[in-house]
Amino acid sequence: MMWADGWWSSSVLDHVLPWLTYLGSHVAVILFIILTWVFTRERKVLRSLIFLYAIQSAIIYGLKFLIQRQRPLFFLEIASKLSRGPGEILDPSFPSAHAAFSFMMATLLTLWFPRYRILFFVLAALIGWTRIYLGLHYPTDLIVGALIGYGIAKFYLKIFGLKNSPFNG
Repeated sequence: MMWADGWWSSSVLDHVLPWLTYLGSHVAVILFIILTWVFTRERKVLRSLIFLYAIQSAIIYGLKFLIQRQRPLFFLEIASKLSRGPGEILDPSFPSAHAAFSFMMATLLTLWFPRYRILFFVLAALIGWTRIYLGLHYPTDLIVGALIGYGIAKFYLKIFGLKNSPFNG
């Protein structure tokens, strides 16, 4: 982590990535759920997405507080490139919620828009990578978060549905 902190540092990325990383945040997931409901106007879709988000959150934060892994920026004493202020990071590192939520949304979007699946998963991986770049997660945090996000979404879809795109009318 310390090697990577010095090796791939860039002033351009220092300004861009703190914005990009928020695409995997709780705010982004809630906006995703609201926009999906606005476009579909289906209560079943809204309920399903809220339930899936709740399951993901419970598992992620249950693991975070069970394992209590300290974030690299605190443990390794590296400077985070994420500006200090509102939204200070207080929760443990493992697993990455941003990676889980990014891969959950990518999995759903891939189901609904299969033509763009590579784009969705590349964007989810990029969001995960921003967390390492910013000194907020170890690579294993991202790998496990991504597997949880993808795996739970796929399992949920297999059990509860949303098989067809809610955008097909």
